[in-house]
Amino acid sequence: MHEHVFVLTPDIMQNYGDQWWDEQERVSDAIDKLRALKQAGVDTIVDPTVVGLGRYIPRIQEVNREADINIVAAAGLYTFDEIPHFFHYRGPGTLLGGPEPMTEMFVRDIQHGIGHTGVRAGLLNCVVEQRGMTPDQTRVQAAICEAHQETGVPITVHTNAAHQTGRLALDFYREHGVD
Repeated sequence: MHEHVFVLTPDIMQNYGDQWWDEQERVSDAIDKLRALKQAGVDTIVDPTVVGLGRYIPRIQEVNREADINIVAAAGLYTFDEIPHFFHYRGPGTLLGGPEPMTEMFVRDIQHGIGHTGVRAGLLNCVVEQRGMTPDQTRVQAAICEAHQETGVPITVHTNAAHQTGRLALDFYREHGVD
């Protein structure tokens, strides 16, 4: 059920994508593969591609229209340890202060839709990798918990079995009121 239709780095694509990315070729390939999946009896996939993995819903909408398969989009932030620079100055305890913008973004994606697409996220996705719960990672996880509590959508977490980071995530969620 878990499939990233595309995993990209937008900054690289915008500046160097012409060297390796052909939009129509990649979209056509995704459509062909998802049509084959549909013919094999799969009606729905979960695409946990979030900010940090190149989520771009208009591209997913195009693939979805042609492949005729349900694609459940996700809200969240994918980072192994440090949050994007944008968040360093926004939110509790930062220079500009205010409420946690990640929570607001995730909730908006779930309740109102992602960007101007009207596509609402059906789950939250994040990661707790080898570096564990760094201060920035803790901030992401807290925003995930808050968005979950406000919306009730499920959470999926990429973890590292060798470092048993799933246990860190479970403990954190339990401590923050997530079932």
